[in-house]
Amino acid sequence: MSARRMMLLGVTLVYLTLLVCATFMTSPATARDQWYWPVVAFVPVGVLLLLSLGRRRWWAAFAFSVLAAVWIETAQSAWMPAGYARLSDVAWATAGAIIGVVIASMLTAPRSRLMRAHESHRVVSQAGTREIPQD
Repeated sequence: MSARRMMLLGVTLVYLTLLVCATFMTSPATARDQWYWPVVAFVPVGVLLLLSLGRRRWWAAFAFSVLAAVWIETAQSAWMPAGYARLSDVAWATAGAIIGVVIASMLTAPRSRLMRAHESHRVVSQAGTREIPQD
């Protein structure tokens, strides 16, 4: 595994640890009723997992994000006051994970041929009088 992937995996684990710690802090009922907090919290999870696992494993990044959301809500239902964990939080966290995975896959997508059409080709070698360009 490359040093870059190891660093991304470390950052991902630190972020998930901080996210878990933050979910076990009690907050006023009005703060828990805001739907966008799970979305905002899980967009970086989707991005970091996709960057850690690679673009070809987008499905694994999404699956681990959903698994993390389910684990957090299950742990909240076991260890927090009654009514603190909600199924809607899992759905919103899943939406955030989808957004994060899509953003990261768009950022890591290879450039299309249309974008490369205007670049000049470098000559790799010459075979007689013919030049062989590099794509």
